[in-house]
Amino acid sequence: MKVFCTGATGFVGAHTALALLEEGHELRLLVRNEPAARSWFESGGHRIERFVTADIRDPDAVQRVMDGCDAVFHAAAAVSLDPRKARQTYDTNVGATQSVLAAASALGIESLLYVSSVAALFHPGAPHIDESTPLSEVSEAYSRSKRDSEEHVRKLQQQSMPVQITYPVAVVGPDDPKLSAANRGLATFIGRMLPRTTTGFQCVDVRDLARAHRWLLEHPPTGDFENARYIIGGHFYPWDELRQRLESLLGRRLFSPRVAPRLMRAMGATVDRIKRLVPFETQISAESMAIYTQWPLADSSRFLAKSGLGFRPGGETFADTIRWMVDAGHIPPNKAGLLACAPTDPLKAERQGAP
Repeated sequence: MKVFCTGATGFVGAHTALALLEEGHELRLLVRNEPAARSWFESGGHRIERFVTADIRDPDAVQRVMDGCDAVFHAAAAVSLDPRKARQTYDTNVGATQSVLAAASALGIESLLYVSSVAALFHPGAPHIDESTPLSEVSEAYSRSKRDSEEHVRKLQQQSMPVQITYPVAVVGPDDPKLSAANRGLATFIGRMLPRTTTGFQCVDVRDLARAHRWLLEHPPTGDFENARYIIGGHFYPWDELRQRLESLLGRRLFSPRVAPRLMRAMGATVDRIKRLVPFETQISAESMAIYTQWPLADSSRFLAKSGLGFRPGGETFADTIRWMVDAGHIPPNKAGLLACAPTDPLKAERQGAP
């Protein structure tokens, strides 16, 4: 199968591309910086059949470089929380989704996969999230772009376009080209502080997510397109449990104060007000603090039942990620504790019941 991929220089896209290559699929990657993309893949010993460049918001240009492919994987997105880039972020992401799927439709491609985000389904205080959860009301430009792109894709599903949607939770794992948001958060938990509050942290290993994407591309829908939506939710950890698991892997204590959820949400709202006066980029906002303190469990049962796949133990994910962060210079060796000097045995973590 020849797969047209966008977003393959990002964390999720890069690992999905690797998963496809491992199964012998050919790839055509739409990239902005071909030398950087080629260098990253070749450093791992992987050869890409063809890199292409085009304005991703121009469906005619995208159709020309997509022609000849059997499947499309769309994960490209501008990720910025800088209010000065809000309009650019929104227009790029929504325009790219419309353009890529329009090109695929014109070419009659029948295996399409769009990567959304479970944040598009987030409702503070809900008992759980599944694929029937209504789209959320969000304020930040990036979140709005994912929600509005999602609305567009759902309309295409209603018109019987064979496009599948995935909703990843926070994505963590090793070999991250740009240190994505969830990995930055994990580095902060280990190196600085892990605030414990209400609900918890839900994450999926990027390698499990990539395997899920490969499976879905290999098994396109043949009907019931509106149900071709899948949460890829990994494991959920209440904050106390996450602290305990990380401390067990590291062999040391973390600075992990208990913080009132209202205080965290008030801090996020205050930062939002300051950003209106002095724009700057930060991961702290009213929206992010609501997610941190009011996250409901996202249910992956639809995907797991359909695919027969599963998620690797969390101990393996965290150990591999922390060791990689040390090697890449994102965490000082002294903060990684036992993981800085000796590999952990993922089977041991599994035997200990680490989900």
